[in-house]
Amino acid sequence: MHGDFSRVTFDPARRFSAVLSQQGRVQLDAEINEQSAILLHYVRTLAADLMGPAAYPPADDGLGGFGVDGYDGDTFTVAPGRMYVDGVLCECDGTDYWDQPDGWLDPGRESDRLPSEPFLVYLRVWERLVTAWEAPWIREVALGVDGPDTTARSRVVWQVCVLPLGSGSPVPDMRSASRYLRDRVRGVFEPRGLLAAATGRPEDEDSGDVPEPSPGYRGPENQLYRVEVHRGGTAGTATYKWSRENGSVVLPVRSVAGASVELETLGRDDKLGVDTGDVVELLDDAAVCRGASDRYDEAGCGRLYTVKNVDHAGFRVELDRDPDHDHHHHDHDHDHDHDHDHESVGRPRRHPYLRRWDHRTPGREDGSPDATRSLPVREGRWLPLEDGVQVRFHSGEGEPRRYRRGDYWLIPARVLTADVDWPHSRQGEPLRRRPHGVPYHYAPLAYVDPRGDDFRLVDLRMPLPHRRHDLF
Repeated sequence: MHGDFSRVTFDPARRFSAVLSQQGRVQLDAEINEQSAILLHYVRTLAADLMGPAAYPPADDGLGGFGVDGYDGDTFTVAPGRMYVDGVLCECDGTDYWDQPDGWLDPGRESDRLPSEPFLVYLRVWERLVTAWEAPWIREVALGVDGPDTTARSRVVWQVCVLPLGSGSPVPDMRSASRYLRDRVRGVFEPRGLLAAATGRPEDEDSGDVPEPSPGYRGPENQLYRVEVHRGGTAGTATYKWSRENGSVVLPVRSVAGASVELETLGRDDKLGVDTGDVVELLDDAAVCRGASDRYDEAGCGRLYTVKNVDHAGFRVELDRDPDHDHHHHDHDHDHDHDHDHESVGRPRRHPYLRRWDHRTPGREDGSPDATRSLPVREGRWLPLEDGVQVRFHSGEGEPRRYRRGDYWLIPARVLTADVDWPHSRQGEPLRRRPHGVPYHYAPLAYVDPRGDDFRLVDLRMPLPHRRHDLF
């Protein structure tokens, strides 16, 4: 998550059961957050072991949590209730396909409309960071209406999605649906990308596999570097971006007028603000939620821009192009029936903001703006970030590795050791690691087969173990 963290220390392989405070010691954000992570890991692992990968408590007077019903060719209803997906509790107040709270679906998008052939309805579950900008009630007004934010929140996001199956496809049942979904959705992202981090001098194209020796990390401050996939795909099409602040430098947007963006603030100071030449990403609730696509090769929803000018007195920044034009050109090639579904990025109710990234790359005037402001994923060589920090994407031995948009790796860099905090082999070589996040969880809900004016619907949810005898 893009929080202002010193580092993220939880690792289930260490088998820690609690974080214990000692008197007279400094308390760090990482330790408090690790205690929360330990507890969540224990509770969710226990729930998954007892209930399986996905289960729901049936209701005596209805379908129970996330039951699919009322299909009419354009939408379907989702029943209120609860479901546990890999131990993560999901709660629904009752909705339909188009109005689900974190779906941000658009009837004008062909990919969002329900297929005319058989399809699978499934649940995608993940967690996102929510700050005081997205949820103002987090802020304590006693510290001032515009006072500093204190903590952030982690929110469980569930999204009801559809997977087209095509005519003649096999019909999964309740017992086989989870594996069927895993093979059709999760398998798209395997094998995952691998990354290693180290310190050293930047190498040229023909240098060896190990970074050259150097004084190590040369930055003036401790940092938490974040390397994040911007455009998904394989090496050659995938791109990445990086931040020395874990992507936590976020500037809330008041309004967007052409390429001019009015901000609530220009940042707390020069280090945590925005300046001419910075690469920024314009995001809002819709863009963040729509970014969780199950297509690894789909272009990113967030757009990258270069700051051309900063008006400190007016709290405005001038971007290198019009965000509203980009948004409509990319997403809105159709006429829409629902005005609220095609609001531009930057509308206040979506909590728009600029996120600063710290890589610098020249833009090109070739009509593909975001790819030119992110960096190409190049496997098999060390790529410099800054101040001696380097990363390496590792290639696969057979099938090419696939990078999912939003995959990220965290790299703490420390002045005292002049190095990055990264695991090494016994021979001292930096180990390759799968992405630290974002973890996605999946649960099948229903199979729907449209048949003209009629349809066939098969419920694929698994009830809780102590209630399964009612169904068999």
